[in-house]
Amino acid sequence: MDLQANKRTLGIVHIVYGALTALVFVFIGAFISILEPFIMEAIEDEGSAEGLMVFDLVASIIRIVFAFIFILSALPSIIGGIGLVQQKSWGMVVSLIAGCLAILSFPFGTILGIYSIYVFVQHNKQKENEQDPG
Repeated sequence: MDLQANKRTLGIVHIVYGALTALVFVFIGAFISILEPFIMEAIEDEGSAEGLMVFDLVASIIRIVFAFIFILSALPSIIGGIGLVQQKSWGMVVSLIAGCLAILSFPFGTILGIYSIYVFVQHNKQKENEQDPG
C-alpha cells in the first residue's frame, strides 16, 4: 500500500476511533445522569445536607474529568483524521499526537497508535527522499 493510501486509511480509522470514543463518553454520561437522581434521593432520605453538598461536588468533579478526558482522546483523533482525509499538511502531526494519546487504550488504541507512528515515519522518510535526491 502506498503512503497516500496509508494516510487516508489512518485518517478514516482516526475518525471512527474518535467517534466511537465520543459515543462511549455519551453513554457513560447518560448512565451517570440517570443514576444521579436516585443517589440524590438516597442521600436526602438520610437527611444529610453535608452528604448532598459532597455528592454535588464529586459529581461536578467527575463531569470535569470526563470532559477533559473526552477532549484529550476523541477530539484530536477526529480532527487529525479529517486533516488526513482532506490531505492537510497539519493532519499528520495531529494524528500522530492523537495516536500517541490513544496508545494507552489497549488494545484498539494501542494498534492505532502504532499504526500512526508507522505512517508518520513513512511520511518523514518520503519527505527526506524528496529533499535529498542524491
